[in-house]
Amino acid sequence: MAGDGYLQEHAIVAHSPTTSAIATGAKHIMKISRITCSAFRMPLKQAVSSSRVTMTHRELVVVEVEVDNGEIGVGWCTTAGVGAAAVHALISGYLAPMLLGSDPRNTEQIWQRLWMECHAAGPGGITTLAISAIDIAMWDIKAKNAGEPLYRLLGGARTSVQVYASAINLHLSMEDLVEQVRAQSSDGYTAFKIKVGRPGLYEDRERCLAIRKIIGDNGCLMLDANQKWSVGEATQRIRILLDAAPLFIEEPLLSDDVGGHMKLRNATGMPIAVGEQLCNRFEFWNYVHDGATDYLQPDVWKVGGITEFLKIAALGAAAGLPISPHGAMELSVHLAAALPNALHVENIFGLNLFDFGATSGPMAIANGRYVLGSGRGHGVTFSAAALEEHKLSLGEAIEREPLYAFS
Repeated sequence: MAGDGYLQEHAIVAHSPTTSAIATGAKHIMKISRITCSAFRMPLKQAVSSSRVTMTHRELVVVEVEVDNGEIGVGWCTTAGVGAAAVHALISGYLAPMLLGSDPRNTEQIWQRLWMECHAAGPGGITTLAISAIDIAMWDIKAKNAGEPLYRLLGGARTSVQVYASAINLHLSMEDLVEQVRAQSSDGYTAFKIKVGRPGLYEDRERCLAIRKIIGDNGCLMLDANQKWSVGEATQRIRILLDAAPLFIEEPLLSDDVGGHMKLRNATGMPIAVGEQLCNRFEFWNYVHDGATDYLQPDVWKVGGITEFLKIAALGAAAGLPISPHGAMELSVHLAAALPNALHVENIFGLNLFDFGATSGPMAIANGRYVLGSGRGHGVTFSAAALEEHKLSLGEAIEREPLYAFS
């Protein structure tokens, strides 16, 4: 990737190290010599809608970290269509220069430096997206240096993981939703997640029961409300969805409302999943501590990368809660394969890296499972030509429709 040139415009180069690396007992202290960052705005093949958001683009920030032996690590984060330019500015203007000369294998040390540097600006959101992209690149280098695939370096609990079919599909008619799930089932998937939050009280119930009929009693059905409801409305609506026997419902309330999720869980008996909107282990701990969730869904490129993801997974393991990684399929397969309490991985149709055009080939998912390979690092290679066409013009206004529609 380093020779492709698509990230060369915003490179931070160490002509002489500005930070001394800490020796770890290794014969060679590896040093970061260059960090390159670029941002892209990728149009989706078609607009997709959940209960709160209509998405037309996916934004992507890619970071390359090169070390003095020529090894290159690649990290990235994505957004729903807002914020990539801000993440790029934070990385290029503030974070990348302070890491030149550091040893990328010291992932915890680097993460703590980035976390404290960004904490006053906010312990989540743009800051953790930026930290994530950098941290993922560091782990890629670390695995490559060890000569191992990332999942094995992280723990190697298994060599294959279940992948479930997911999509932003609330806008689909009943007929189109049924056809979508039938096609996913024909491709070998046995677990599925669909959106809920239609206006009519019984619309969601009818759609869920129709999908249950297709996938059968042994199929796994998950629901996602995308923070649509209040506690009272969610209580009413969830009770009439119980007949579809979902594994869980994701984000029925605003993710800020820990107490509301606890009340809802106790009132309905429906298992609750949260994490897509949470940005660090402290936010996850609030849910775990208060007994407000049954499944944790950290997104590796939102929570601060692999270093923080592992700590969130440890919280879940201590509380007996499964980890169901949110999105980020290309990295989540490594994380799920590494951790004993990881349940499965989400393939969001239309929003994985290949589907929105960032990589040149799809992941080899067969019969709803992905088998991890033996290649070094995470193995993700971006398509330079495809990305270059959609590079963000930083500092210019972006013509777009708002994500959220208010009536």
